[in-house]
Amino acid sequence: MAIVSAHKCDIGQRRTQNEDSVWVNEQVGLYIVADGMGGQEAGEVASCLTVTTVGQLITDQLKTESASLPTTAIKEIMVEAIETVNDTVHHAAQEAGHKRGMGSTIVMALVQSSTAYISHAGDSRAYLVRDFSLMQLTEDDSWGTEFGKATQSKKDGRNKIDHILTKSIGQPSMVGPSFTELRLTPGDCLLLCSDGLWDMVNDKQILTELKKAKFDPTQAAEALVAAANTAGGEDNISVVVIKML
Repeated sequence: MAIVSAHKCDIGQRRTQNEDSVWVNEQVGLYIVADGMGGQEAGEVASCLTVTTVGQLITDQLKTESASLPTTAIKEIMVEAIETVNDTVHHAAQEAGHKRGMGSTIVMALVQSSTAYISHAGDSRAYLVRDFSLMQLTEDDSWGTEFGKATQSKKDGRNKIDHILTKSIGQPSMVGPSFTELRLTPGDCLLLCSDGLWDMVNDKQILTELKKAKFDPTQAAEALVAAANTAGGEDNISVVVIKML
């Protein structure tokens, strides 16, 4: 199945530096978004280290395989890459003397043939658009999500406490990232994004912008970032739009 994609990473309206990072390798079919944390350039370093390390590890692994891999092998490759970069970022923070630590979220999609493999940790998200409907594929690793489960209520994500992460890259323990396998059909779109998008633009608005862009990845990426900035642009905004032709 042919694929076309586009991405955009924007500083937003309120921040003085961009702590988001994006990695795209269309030849391999690998797409990554990371949202760094830590301040004083620590977040920028963490997110950049996250996407480059994970991207290179997975790319190198896939290049050594001559045949298509089973799901179990792909899961192992993706999860091991995340656990490796978790240790890398954690040790980098210690060596740099970041007492509060530095860290990053991650969400990535590996698209091979008609299958997408999604893995994530933190509150950067993956969505699927199919038949003009938007479905969130990942569940935020955050206090807000845990509270919502406990109280059977849906949080809007606007409370700062809701954004405290329960999993992230750079933590001292193993991450245990999510992993999902998804069969794709022609016309499907995958959207990867940082919370700079979904915290400013709700699901209904995201779908509206995608429809207005006629699901063209380049137009959609521009429109989504513009919508988040129009809504306030309180954080850095990163989006990757992947369309199955």
